[in-house]
Amino acid sequence: MPRRPLLSLVLLCATVTTGRSVSAQARDSVARRIEPVTVRSNRTPSVVGGASAIVLRPDSLPMPLMPSPLLDQVLRQSPFVLVRQNSRGEMELSVRGSDSRQAAVLVDGLPITLGWDHRSDPSLFPTTGVDRIQIVRGLGTVLAGPNTLGGVIELHLNDPLVRGAAAPPPTAYFGSGLDQFAGRVLSATASAPIALGGGTFRVRAGATYRERPGFARSGGDAGDGVTGGAADPGDARDSQLRTNTDLRQVDGFGALRYDHGSGAFVGLTLAANDARRGVAPEQHIRAPRFWRYPQQGRQLGILSAGTGVRTTPFGYGTLQASVGANRSDVEIESYSSRTFTTVSTRELGDEETRTARVQASHSLPRGGQLRIGGTTNDVRYDETLDAQLATSVASEYQQRLTSLGAEVEVPVTSRLLVSGGAVRDAARSPKTGGKVSLGTLSKAGWRVGTTFLARPGVRLHLSASERARFPALRELYSGALSRFDPNPLLRPETLLGIEAGVTMTGAVLERHGLQVQAVGFRHRLDDAVVRITLPSRLFRRINRDQIRSAGFEGAVSWSPPSLSGVTVTADGTIQRIRVHDNTITGDADNARRPEHNPEFRGALAIGAPIVAGIRGSVVSRHTGAQYCLHPDLGTTVKLAGQTTGDAALSRGFALRRGGLVQRIVTTLALDNVANRTVYDQCGLPQPGRTFRMGFELR
Repeated sequence: MPRRPLLSLVLLCATVTTGRSVSAQARDSVARRIEPVTVRSNRTPSVVGGASAIVLRPDSLPMPLMPSPLLDQVLRQSPFVLVRQNSRGEMELSVRGSDSRQAAVLVDGLPITLGWDHRSDPSLFPTTGVDRIQIVRGLGTVLAGPNTLGGVIELHLNDPLVRGAAAPPPTAYFGSGLDQFAGRVLSATASAPIALGGGTFRVRAGATYRERPGFARSGGDAGDGVTGGAADPGDARDSQLRTNTDLRQVDGFGALRYDHGSGAFVGLTLAANDARRGVAPEQHIRAPRFWRYPQQGRQLGILSAGTGVRTTPFGYGTLQASVGANRSDVEIESYSSRTFTTVSTRELGDEETRTARVQASHSLPRGGQLRIGGTTNDVRYDETLDAQLATSVASEYQQRLTSLGAEVEVPVTSRLLVSGGAVRDAARSPKTGGKVSLGTLSKAGWRVGTTFLARPGVRLHLSASERARFPALRELYSGALSRFDPNPLLRPETLLGIEAGVTMTGAVLERHGLQVQAVGFRHRLDDAVVRITLPSRLFRRINRDQIRSAGFEGAVSWSPPSLSGVTVTADGTIQRIRVHDNTITGDADNARRPEHNPEFRGALAIGAPIVAGIRGSVVSRHTGAQYCLHPDLGTTVKLAGQTTGDAALSRGFALRRGGLVQRIVTTLALDNVANRTVYDQCGLPQPGRTFRMGFELR
């Protein structure tokens, strides 16, 4: 299939409003919220629509990472999000036992998980320029777009400046990192605000280059000890590295934003990345994938504009709109053996997703607020199998997803906020590569939430929601290079979720350096899409089961005032997840454990000054027992619980006062100190012991 040139992103969005100026008090009456999200530490607990949330800063994590780390590396340090590698070399995300396609990832409000597969590989998505990451584990709003039901992870690249604050000075950043295998990272970003016409115009840009010869093999990297897996012989170039785990990637971003003093704004975000990488063969099966990605690229563009608060005949309101394009291309080479010398087949994929969103809000009596929003996504994918053959032709696929919803938020008292909303989602597939079409599917969804301010900074919150997820084109139609038998008759999944918790960040606790969040939850997923093994040893996805999960999440952050510079963070998730086969009748106890979902996970991180300005950090993580479906054995096997730990030393040096570069920070780190073999899933261990060093100019 001939390559199409890079998509030219031409984005236009205009909003026109009229009306007289409003006072600051009137603006506050519309914009005020009882649940603000304010970043005050590396992991700040928050509440969104009665649903629990955590806000992260990629540059202030418990364990220092390489400059501009990839998203999966950041999320592995976040509480409550499970990150694991699959057999395609991709990283998958799970929240509260959800499938990776139920967790939405947004960049400046644009859903990048809507596409051919309805998920985006976080191991390829850089955090260059990302200021903060907000993770909402439940459904905090029905206005975030279709297929948003099992958690929302939003990356903020082009946030507004603080209203009323002086424009910040220009900034510049440069970072570099190196590990013992000559893996390296070079990253640079800069920003410059300019006062212009009663507002501030800000330019931000950055780029990162990263290269990795491979992941370190661990001390016990000789199969998983359970399923008869063979030892990884190591990479042909260096036996200390896992086979075929190299990566080379370059990425960049640019962000322009103009914020007027009235609150009106217009912003443009552009980002692109290009990667080449290998895929580690699974160690536990007779016929693993021998894959490489000689090309994986993405180009992203978002244009947004908003009016700020304006008067209307009925009160005060806002209008905001955005359009975006997310284009990616992938090339997969499948090899005949572990030597990776002979290509047996090749797959090419070209994907383009266009998104448009409109949201409006308006004041209601007694300080209430009405919000309405609509989102439309048009996904197009061209798939070419056996691409090395002259007779190969592309199969064309298209899926259109729409979502229209409304929410109401009402402060019942000065301490009690109640909100609720309803949404109608729809999906249809005009192009199906010559296979059966599902026609048009539609589902209604809803949510309710409440937050009670028991005392300043202490919030009790409760939320419940129900929403559907439509199967992705890949789930319906892809054979994954002869690993899956496609099933074009999959139905939507429906998730009912309930949670209740407490979030404490108030002044009383802050005097003791404490922040606490504790949440209990219960989920029920109907018509769950699960994979089964056919007699031919192919996998097939079917709607068969109901998945029920219930559990508890807790996170604590402690920075004792009496011990200056000491920080302690701890988090844990305890959950019970069971899959019930709805095709079995007369059996009240047919529950089984799901794949790749440990029922306990926890982490403890301690940072403290040591001597001469040196700061030490240690992190320990434990993952409980989990299960996976073994295609060779035709049964489910168990992986025992695993614990690993990391350590780092860092030291900052002042260079000068004022100017673009004022400080240098150096870091020495040791990941997986004990060189444990820790499995993401059967046959796929995490990297072994890795020593790295880096420095940053800020």
